[in-house]
Amino acid sequence: MILGLMLITFLTSAVLVGSVLLVLSNLGTVAEDTSKALRGAMDRIRHGGALASWVAFVVLWVTIFGLGLL
Repeated sequence: MILGLMLITFLTSAVLVGSVLLVLSNLGTVAEDTSKALRGAMDRIRHGGALASWVAFVVLWVTIFGLGLL
């Protein structure tokens, strides 16, 4: 029983470490893609005239996640 739990813990830790290493090895690409996506979204928001609704949406989700951390 204990050995099975230790094996599961080891496997999940290995997957977590592997995922972190993959993200870190491509951090420049991730940052570049994120920047492009955010710039595109901001351009659409500014030109679409829906800035207030998007700000309200972002504030809502920040509040939800913030309260979830408490």
